[in-house]
Amino acid sequence: MELRDELFKVHSMYNLSRYIFLKVENEFLNVVEDTGITLPQLRILWILKSFPGISLSEIAQIGCWTPPTVTKILKNLFEKNLVVREKSDNKKVYKLLLTEKGEGYIYINKKGKKDKFSLFKLLGILKNDEIDFMIDVFKEVSINENNKLILEYIDKINEQSLKIDYSDFDEEEIISLKRLVCFYNLLRTFILHVESNHRQLLLSFDITYPQLRALWFIEAFPGITSIQLSEISFWSPSTANLIVKNLYSKEFIYKEKSKVKNALYLYISEKGENLILEDFKVNQKSLKIYDSVDKITLEKLSKANNILKIMNCALENDKVEDYITKTFEVIQKRIL
Repeated sequence: MELRDELFKVHSMYNLSRYIFLKVENEFLNVVEDTGITLPQLRILWILKSFPGISLSEIAQIGCWTPPTVTKILKNLFEKNLVVREKSDNKKVYKLLLTEKGEGYIYINKKGKKDKFSLFKLLGILKNDEIDFMIDVFKEVSINENNKLILEYIDKINEQSLKIDYSDFDEEEIISLKRLVCFYNLLRTFILHVESNHRQLLLSFDITYPQLRALWFIEAFPGITSIQLSEISFWSPSTANLIVKNLYSKEFIYKEKSKVKNALYLYISEKGENLILEDFKVNQKSLKIYDSVDKITLEKLSKANNILKIMNCALENDKVEDYITKTFEVIQKRIL
């Protein structure tokens, strides 16, 4: 009973956290792209504003990216004249600095009180001590000796008001928003570290992380269509179609004709279900989530999940609890 309860709470925490991450990230991503840059590009501008001259490896550490990913993003920023390289005394080393144009993109992407922004929906929903509790939880599961730079980065983006224009908020709202910015960045670090570790473990399963997520959604909601899958997963319709195509070619799912024109109902195959359950048994115990969350008491984990549920409700993530319950029923039936 205790093992099942613990697994359910950990399973819930990760998915409740992931849905908050997806909601905030995707909503902001769409707004930022309208200004002519991508959210990862803007995030590097924030990092360079916080730490002028920072190294590429430190950018990767703060942004939760691989160095090759940072190199690719920087290439686009150089081409747009948003970032420049300044040579140092050591010819092999250079400093990365923002241009005036780069500073301008930070300014135009600041969120003000009148803007639609997910974090603003959480204002007044939670007490400050509840947000502080969640900050402490995610510090415990996200931060170790190797990535303490993230905490310094969070302090700097709040000090310099890089993400939010606080001018129209009252003092109490500003205090709460800065706490929420801290909470969200720690949550994002947690989710991306888990995902990065899981991607590596999936290589031997011949499946990608998005494909695995899609299989769990199809398992939870039999008969789901590609359009519904794209909506619940925060993917574009074209991305969802490609994932479905790959899963079908690997015989992890099967399709049935839908009453809706040009739509098909999706179902997981026995092969697909065996794969996700094998991954749960073999891989998920190896992930950072279990190593880190193991330090937290079940009582503390329950409290965190209750707060995360309130946040998801405020953000209108209405499918997440149903998804968690249905997927864990499969885990409990087939594994526990």
